[in-house]
Amino acid sequence: MWELFAQQAPILGFVLAGLIGFLIGRTREDTPHVPRPGIRDFIVIALVGASCALVGEALLTAGALLATAAVLLVARLNRPERTGMTTELAGLATFVIGYLCLTPALPFGAALGIVLAVTLAAKSPLHHFALETLSEREFTDTLRFLALIFVVYPVLPAGSYGPFGFLDPHRIWLFVILVSGVSFVGYFLTKFLSPTRGMLLSAVFGGLASTTAFTGGTARAAADVPDAAISLARAALIANTIMAPRMLVIVAALAPALALAAVPALGAMTVAAALAAWLLGHGGAPSAAGAVPEAPREFANPFSLGPALRLGVVFTAVLFLTHAGKHYLGDEGLLLSSALGGLVDVDAVTLSTTEFVNRGETVPVDAVVALVLAAASNAVFKGALALSSGRTAFSARVIAGLAIAVAAGLAVALTWH
Repeated sequence: MWELFAQQAPILGFVLAGLIGFLIGRTREDTPHVPRPGIRDFIVIALVGASCALVGEALLTAGALLATAAVLLVARLNRPERTGMTTELAGLATFVIGYLCLTPALPFGAALGIVLAVTLAAKSPLHHFALETLSEREFTDTLRFLALIFVVYPVLPAGSYGPFGFLDPHRIWLFVILVSGVSFVGYFLTKFLSPTRGMLLSAVFGGLASTTAFTGGTARAAADVPDAAISLARAALIANTIMAPRMLVIVAALAPALALAAVPALGAMTVAAALAAWLLGHGGAPSAAGAVPEAPREFANPFSLGPALRLGVVFTAVLFLTHAGKHYLGDEGLLLSSALGGLVDVDAVTLSTTEFVNRGETVPVDAVVALVLAAASNAVFKGALALSSGRTAFSARVIAGLAIAVAAGLAVALTWH
């Protein structure tokens, strides 16, 4: 629609270019002590860019862009008291955006102009976030992880290598990205929304990051604060309610057919876990909420290089286990390896199971049983963590809640099998 208007009525493009020049110029308007190009200058720059697009001559456009850069540079040199080149760079960007407003890329140009204006206007909040809110470790670790996504992932070979074709570097790294991405959301929401203000918020975000680690964290807290055992059990069960929906989200991203087949079983697990948390979590002292860990130490930063690589190693081992089981024992081998792999990492089993479904080597109904078995074996490990607290009020409730959720999932999975 926008492209049609831009082609039939160029005036719309000029109006939009002028408006964007106004918005960007408003953010750069002169201050009493720092004179610099302002609203009128940026409107002119945007309209010059739009005029070049209307004429359509490459040499004219290049010359106008160079002339604009030269004028901005001279203005900058005449004001030695100013620091930085943000205004000059914004001017060049405004020329390009004005040019885009007279092309079929008008929607992109409009969006880019608004984003640029918002970014320039948010100078103080951005500086505060980057220099004060975001710690140096969070920043550097996030940079490393982004490099793993945009530098390492694209160059990894796609294909099956090794015994049973279990080694797929591309898929292994995709697993690392998916799981760490979920942890990223949980980590930063926990950081910025202060989960200590409410046990529910802490449990939900702890569950997003890692239900196993959060269960271990609440077990340690229960050992230290016996009076908070019941409230901590409720927090652990709420966090574990997140596990089945999290599995479903990962499956839906990679194997939609499997996700549809898994909805009944994983949905039953979610409902049963939520009911168990409600029924078994009563009786805790209100003051016990403060004992819920803000975030177990394992959540220091989900984008640290070490944890990301360990996830890849675990997933590779589980892939080998599941492929070997599938090769020698067929579908029964998949179920056995899923149960064993679930003791270590449910997400790894989830990803390897979606691979079998996508290859057509396993039908979705069998894969759903494998997913529930992985969750069941993981619940056994979490039960052991709960027992380590030494607090019966905590461990009994957590084990009972996990058993109820797993029983519901298995019953539905086997009924639909």
